[in-house]
Amino acid sequence: MSEVFAFHLDRILGLKKTLPSVSRKSEFIQDGLPCPVILWDSSLAPTNNRTHSSVRLNWGAYQQLLKQKCWQNGKVPKAEWGCTEIHHHEWSKMALFDFLLQIYNRLDRNCCGFKPRKEDSCVQKGLKLKCEDQDSVDLTHIIQRRHDPRHLIFIDNKGFFDRSEDNLDFKILQGIKEFPEYAVSVLKSQRLREKLLQSLFLDKVYWESQGGRRGIEKLIDVVERRAKILLTYINAHGAKVSPMSE
Repeated sequence: MSEVFAFHLDRILGLKKTLPSVSRKSEFIQDGLPCPVILWDSSLAPTNNRTHSSVRLNWGAYQQLLKQKCWQNGKVPKAEWGCTEIHHHEWSKMALFDFLLQIYNRLDRNCCGFKPRKEDSCVQKGLKLKCEDQDSVDLTHIIQRRHDPRHLIFIDNKGFFDRSEDNLDFKILQGIKEFPEYAVSVLKSQRLREKLLQSLFLDKVYWESQGGRRGIEKLIDVVERRAKILLTYINAHGAKVSPMSE
């Protein structure tokens, strides 16, 4: 169900990277219990069965292309830079989004940046044991549209609201030197809660499934605390805040 929350957060932050997701009840799915229904996009590029990505990238190559700022300001990258077709700003948007929701499957699928629990997929698959050679670890769920390879689409947005502030995955932010201006302005505005409440209230099934306003407020509490931590991180690391309108 965190897919639904992720969709609303994505829109409020002005990222517009997730596929539309709503909560619905169906007698044919989960015995009538609420579940997320996602509007699939047939224009998404084909993905590799192992990484579920339309472009092959490991952590080491990813860190290198971040340094090259591929396609920024219309600059055509040199072949030796190792760039993909993805625009540099897309990684900043992904990192911000994934940090707020603590989605680790894309950039840290082996859970090398935090202490996972036994229910985390990396523990169940034995991936936590493979953190010695992080550069060779593939990124997953890195997906573009066929007709728009410069931009990313975020799928499988399974967020975690029960991870404590002293166990957040900062590896998600590694190598990111700038963040999207509009999203940061929303986090600073003191209106994140108001905007999320207004947006989530439109999905009645999701609202009720989380225990009404009280339950929704608890989820927003978590995201607000992470937003403060992220803003502190941005200031402490001297990261830039850019329009990122590409």
